Amino acid sequence: MYKFIEKRMKEFHVDEKEIQEIENKYHIIFPEILKKFYLEYNGDTIKLCSFVIDGYQYSIAKIVQLKYGTCTFEYIVDNDREDGIMNKNLMPIARNEGGDYYYWDIKSQNVFLYYCDDIENPIYICNNLEELFQIIDNSQQA
Repeated sequence: MYKFIEKRMKEFHVDEKEIQEIENKYHIIFPEILKKFYLEYNGDTIKLCSFVIDGYQYSIAKIVQLKYGTCTFEYIVDNDREDGIMNKNLMPIARNEGGDYYYWDIKSQNVFLYYCDDIENPIYICNNLEELFQIIDNSQQA
């Protein structure tokens, strides 16, 4: 279990078929770490995860739910594409307390933070989702 999981929400959990439906809809393949996360923790409440990258403080308050809830993966991707806000290679992965989103680039595998009032200047966070999950899990060490 991840140290950053605060409260389990079993009613939001998904199965492999639901993950595959999302992958097919958006023509993507989730990395194994993300599939496993969604199968085990979709919709679970997390502790605030604060961390430092290149001397700057960042935080993650929520991992984007694949399905079930208000701001789901599908909802964010559909709105971003409809509004022409984000490149279609970017998939939402998490958000901070202020509603700014972290996106995973399906081509490069990198993770970026996009401030909603400055989307032209993404902030590089890490190389891939495995690294992101390690960073946020390590943020919970005393």
